[in-house]
Amino acid sequence: MPNTLSRWSAAAARLSLATRFRLAGIAVAIVGLAWAAWIRLTVAETPVRAIPFDRLKVEERQLEVIGGKFAVEAARLTRWFDGLWVGRDLATTLAVLSVAGALILFWLARIAAIEPVDDEDPRDRR
Repeated sequence: MPNTLSRWSAAAARLSLATRFRLAGIAVAIVGLAWAAWIRLTVAETPVRAIPFDRLKVEERQLEVIGGKFAVEAARLTRWFDGLWVGRDLATTLAVLSVAGALILFWLARIAAIEPVDDEDPRDRR
């Protein structure tokens, strides 16, 4: 086993930083999108909460009296954000985060591939 590990580390040491970022981006995209597809196919549709509209408005009015408009908007944002992590919406969230992570890694690979430019002329140093 140590021999196999040393071969992997030696192979990884030969890769450039840009190549490592690209491979990481590909891995993040493949694994994230595969999990998202699996979740989408296996999880049942999330039922919509059956909160009566008038009850929701009463709760929002009470929240507005206690905490103001900001508290109402914060509660709406929290309710929306909590919904992203349940059922099939989780698959969509995971797919978006996987693609975003892969794009960031590809961008870092592009930056790492740029050769540094030395604009200074050695004769100018005094």
